[in-house]
Amino acid sequence: MLTDDFLKSASVLVCDDPTGSDPAFGQALEAAGITAVTSVSDPLAAQALLRDTCFDLILLDLDSAQSPALDFLAQCQHASSEAPDQPILVVIHPNAMELRHRALTLGALDFLERPFDIEALQVRICNALRIRQAQKRETHFEETLERQVQARTAELINATDAIVHRLAMVCEKADVNAATHIVRVGKMARILAKTAGLGAERCFMIERAAPLHDVGMLCVSDDILRKAGRLSEEELAHMRRHAQMGEDFLGNHPSVLVQMAASIASNHHERWDGTGYPNGLQGESIPIEGRITAICDVFDALTSKRPYKDPWSVQNAVDYLVAQAGHCFDPSLVAHFVTQLDAVEDILARYPDVH
Repeated sequence: MLTDDFLKSASVLVCDDPTGSDPAFGQALEAAGITAVTSVSDPLAAQALLRDTCFDLILLDLDSAQSPALDFLAQCQHASSEAPDQPILVVIHPNAMELRHRALTLGALDFLERPFDIEALQVRICNALRIRQAQKRETHFEETLERQVQARTAELINATDAIVHRLAMVCEKADVNAATHIVRVGKMARILAKTAGLGAERCFMIERAAPLHDVGMLCVSDDILRKAGRLSEEELAHMRRHAQMGEDFLGNHPSVLVQMAASIASNHHERWDGTGYPNGLQGESIPIEGRITAICDVFDALTSKRPYKDPWSVQNAVDYLVAQAGHCFDPSLVAHFVTQLDAVEDILARYPDVH
């Protein structure tokens, strides 16, 4: 239903006959209660106005197939992506069938033949504005819905981040530095993924999934995790099961984030030369998110203080990665990682361990 408020606020562009304006246009608009009217007699001037203004209705006097107004109508169609859904009502001379067809083909919403009475023009103006009002309402609804979806998505992302973070901390058991370790690994993984050319969405997911690389540790006994001495072969085999346990724990979930976390949990101990576990994957058969996390996890472990060792320097840790490139690690990813040491050291400084 066309409201009075919309009629009062509707903006109309009238492109009249350059040989003389038709008073019927103004009378019909006034009778409809429309006051925001811009009138021009030059189609070029009308084109200039459209570059800066989006009108609710364009009223166009089309006198012949050679009329500059026809070029203006074609221009309106080309500009539709910038000023979409502007209804165009054309007035043509009687029996101009070809002109009528061209006008409709070029995007005119409706037409009115001369001679016409003011009431007929007013009805067509109101019909066109009714469509325009519906379009605006639909656009407003879609924009409102999009904002609501974005807000809801942000809430879900924040909630997911919180759950992932807490679960990752549980995986690290009683380690007081677990929180900073998993944050650093995630942020380093995102930087490395971006440097390696992965898309923004995938980098975003890797940052959130990488902290769950050791989720399978939940299934490893505390006796083994806290053992001060060297693990026996049996204990070592049990420890290594955490990679497969992590994938099993996360399961075949439809969430892309959980799927990536499961892949990382399963593959971050695979080695480039095929000597890793649990599946002995080799080279690029190891999913790239696993290869990325492996580098970041080892680097962070080396540069962190542990009960059994002092932290390595950044340079020593880098030297180790370079030495193991082609054996433990993807050599191209190691090369990318080395180019990002400033960003990596910034992460180490912003998220230090508690000593």
